Amino acid sequence: MTLSRRFLILGTICLLYDAATAQSPGAMLANAPKCAIDCLTELLSKKEFAEMGQEATCSNKPFAKAMGVCLMVKCSMRQTMDFIKESSAACGIPPTNNTTSYRVNSTVVFAFALVFFALRIVTKLRLGLTWGIDDTLTTLSVVVMIPYYIVLQIMLALGLGLDMWFITDSQIILIFKLFIVIEVLYLTALVLVKAAILCFFLRIFPDHKFRIVVKCTMVFNALIWVGFFIFVFFQIQPFSLFWNGWQQKKGHLILTGFTNFTLPLAGINLVLDVWMLILPMTQLWGMGLKLKKKLGVISMFSVGILWTLDSKYMDYGFVGDESWDNIDDKRWEKG
Repeated sequence: MTLSRRFLILGTICLLYDAATAQSPGAMLANAPKCAIDCLTELLSKKEFAEMGQEATCSNKPFAKAMGVCLMVKCSMRQTMDFIKESSAACGIPPTNNTTSYRVNSTVVFAFALVFFALRIVTKLRLGLTWGIDDTLTTLSVVVMIPYYIVLQIMLALGLGLDMWFITDSQIILIFKLFIVIEVLYLTALVLVKAAILCFFLRIFPDHKFRIVVKCTMVFNALIWVGFFIFVFFQIQPFSLFWNGWQQKKGHLILTGFTNFTLPLAGINLVLDVWMLILPMTQLWGMGLKLKKKLGVISMFSVGILWTLDSKYMDYGFVGDESWDNIDDKRWEKG
């Protein structure tokens, strides 16, 4: 559930009007930060919110927006998240917990990748096939994915998969630090896998012009990796904003930077994937085979390339957590 959705359930105010309880407002709001109580008092004094009941306060968008603005002005990020946690409970919104599904899914995908890699190695050894550069690059990608998987499990143990407001500040900071590590490992593995596929093309296709195109594609693939490092280490200064900017209400710097970079990067990678599917087709189509066999060979190449790339994308997808990925930009920009 996104933070913007959570702001819609800032219905702790309903505690003030719950006719089913005999507790005083002070007792019912004992766990709410003082700054949040001040915001509630301020909003209650306004005519448009004075007559709202419990259901309205849990879903009223103008109220949620006004409450969010007030919280960002008067409260720290921790106080804001503590209030969101109390509000969620008051409005009966269950907490998010995707930790188990992320752990199971990532383990299954990682296990499949290891199995297919092992089969590749065993086949080469049993058949006495020549070890090529593509095999070395594939091995390196697996070596990189091992710490990636380990770091992901550590992040899950720290609270990735849970709503941010249920995690301590130190855990959030450490998760953001590890997220940088996992980003670097993921992109490195992806670049290595693509380089391995391209080297495989060089090994089996002798056409001179085709080989030049493949080599140019390899350079472009490497430039993606270099560009990522330049972005990560030089765009955000000081670098510590990556893991503590959320506390300083400077998260818009990180969100804007990542959005401006990751969306084009995703698009470039998608185009590169399609291009890498097209490359072998230009050679396979010219083979002296009947159409049925030709289509079979093309399908075999396509499935193999897609599975290799898709396994990396799926593994990376388990890092995401809605309460971390979809943080409302307005929440940060108010800072």
